[in-house]
Order: sequence, then C-alpha cells, then structure tokens
Amino acid sequence: MLIGGVALLLAGCGSGVPDSMSTVSRIREVRVLTEGVNAPFEFGAGTGFQGMGADIGEEIAKTVGHPLKWVSSRGAAHLFEVLREGGVEMIISSTAADPQRSEDFDFSEPYYETGDVIAHHRTEFGITDLASLSGKTVGVVLGRPADYFMESQTVATNVTINKYGSIDEALGYLNRREIDAVVGDEILLNYSSIGSYPNTNIMNTIINKYSYVVAARKGDASMLARINETISRMKSSGELAQLEERSIGDIRERAQARASADREQDELRRAPKTINVSIVKQGGAWSMERLDGFQFVLQGPNGTFRSTAIETDGVSRGSCRFAQPVPPGDYTLNISILGLTANVSISESLQTSLSMTVNIDASRVTIAFR
Repeated sequence: MLIGGVALLLAGCGSGVPDSMSTVSRIREVRVLTEGVNAPFEFGAGTGFQGMGADIGEEIAKTVGHPLKWVSSRGAAHLFEVLREGGVEMIISSTAADPQRSEDFDFSEPYYETGDVIAHHRTEFGITDLASLSGKTVGVVLGRPADYFMESQTVATNVTINKYGSIDEALGYLNRREIDAVVGDEILLNYSSIGSYPNTNIMNTIINKYSYVVAARKGDASMLARINETISRMKSSGELAQLEERSIGDIRERAQARASADREQDELRRAPKTINVSIVKQGGAWSMERLDGFQFVLQGPNGTFRSTAIETDGVSRGSCRFAQPVPPGDYTLNISILGLTANVSISESLQTSLSMTVNIDASRVTIAFR
C-alpha cells in the first residue's frame, strides 16, 4: 500500500500537472482558501465560515468525499500566491474569473453573476456615474476586481485611489466622509452598507461586470471536474437559488429603498417653492393703500419672479403670492412703489410652500420666513 501510494504521488509530480485528488486522498481533507470577510458569501473567523460561498465549498467537499478545511488568507492580493504554492486545493473567496490569470489557474463555471458599483455618502448627490468620480478620492479593496478596474479605466480622470484590506474598512472611511466614494462588489457593498454603515448609499448600476467562480491550479482536471459537477448539480436542483435567497434576501432592495428615499428628499429640498406673502406696516408716514395693485419682484441668479397684485386693508396689513415656484437661492426683493429693496434668502427645505412676512417702515424692509 505504501509503495502504491508513493507511486501514485510520483506519477502526479512527474507529469507536471497538479493532482489535488491525490493530495486530498493522502491528507484526507479538502483545503479551501478564503479571506472570510466577504459577507454574505464567506465570512466568519478561524474555521467557522458561513455564507453562500461557504455553503458551496461544503457541497464541493461532499462531492470530493473528504471533509472541508478552511484556510484563511491575509487578503485578496495573496489568494493566488497561496494556491500556486500548493498549500490549498482551491479558492472560494467571492473570486472573479480573471482572464489575465487564465495561463496559471483554472476557473469553474460561474455560480454568481455580479460586478462593481459605486458607494457614496448619503448626503452626496453629485456622484451619479463613473465619470462623476473625476477629481474624487475613491476607495477600493486591494486585489479585488475594483482595484484593477479603477487603475485601468479612463472615464473618470484625476482620481485618487486609496486601497484597503476589506469592504468594511473602505466603507468605514466613506461613512466618516474621509473619502468620497467606494467602488466594489455590488452585493458585498449593499450587504455591508445596509447592515453596518448607515451614512452610505449604493448606486446599483454595474460599471464593471464579472462572475464569482472557484479557482484551481492550472491543469488540475480531476478537482475542477468535481467542482463543476457540484455547481451544475446545485444549479439544476434549485439549491443554488435557495442559497442565494437565504444568504442575500432583500438586502439589495432595502439598500436601494434607502438610496431612493434620500434622493427624493434631496430633490424635494432643492425644488422651487410657492411663497405666500404677508405684508405688515410697522411705521412711517405713508399710506398702505399705495401698495394696492402693485407687485413684489424677486430677482436673482435663478431668474425674475413677480408676485400677484398686492391687496391691503388700507391700514396696516396686506398680502400677495408668488404663484410661480421660486427655486432656493439668494434674491433681491424690489418694492418699486416705495423705492425699497431687501435681500431675501430662500433656503432648501422639505416644504413645497413657504410663508414670508414682509415688515415695512418708511426706510427699511425686514423679511421673515416660517
């Protein structure tokens, strides 16, 4: 038996093609490398990993016929180095199929279609697409697809790229507004944003498409066949879809609902306002009736806006209305009949209609909003 085992091992080595099945048979376990920081796919500590990717790994180990042993990586950038050296049989770490690595590694059939998206602060609405990252400081995770994508893309210019060890670390900096955006895996960003980083929002438009796969050493045909057999079986049985529903659930919808609500509120704050005007005579030797039939005029960078005709009680009070909505901004209020002007600042607010009180004496005007 000993001679036969050695012969089998030497046969694998002599061919120059890796044979992980021989190694697995000898050590009686399937070693799978992961970062363990990619919730909801692979996350946990030590050997206690969970998530959709972790469950796929367990099913592959059943197909192979030996228990699974998780091996932790110290970052995405080191995953392929460890696999190349033979310390593990495969990588399951939300890994993207990378054509540039295809000469050295084999990739399984995809088990999840995804891509990179942009995360921004909840109070930032100027970031709308890849081009709008120009001049910004953008976080990526070292060694993940977004790292290589942001280094090579040419749409956004003058981008400062900060590289972090995990999605959570990058989102932490964004949550504190220490960077302008994060580019990374769509579901990983959604999951962490909605779960741990309340000051962040996700744009779910994919800017860089890829698929999650299991990586094996080049030419390791027996192991790759068992990996693909497992993924194909899980797809056809509906088990993969069930895992996705259990691991991801409504996270994407919840994150999108928060982002949509924030954008709607921002649009409402910046929306033009109708203004109801109350006029109060506070002093001076002038007749209130002089205002009857005249108009107030607001002039500013956003245009010129005229009120309806002023109506007064002939004594001390009057009213009019700016029926055409006035955008927030700084304006000059002209009361030409009295030769008076006043500075008016219409602030952003969630209200669609404002009440403005114009207090007038013989020589000055004061404005108050409520």
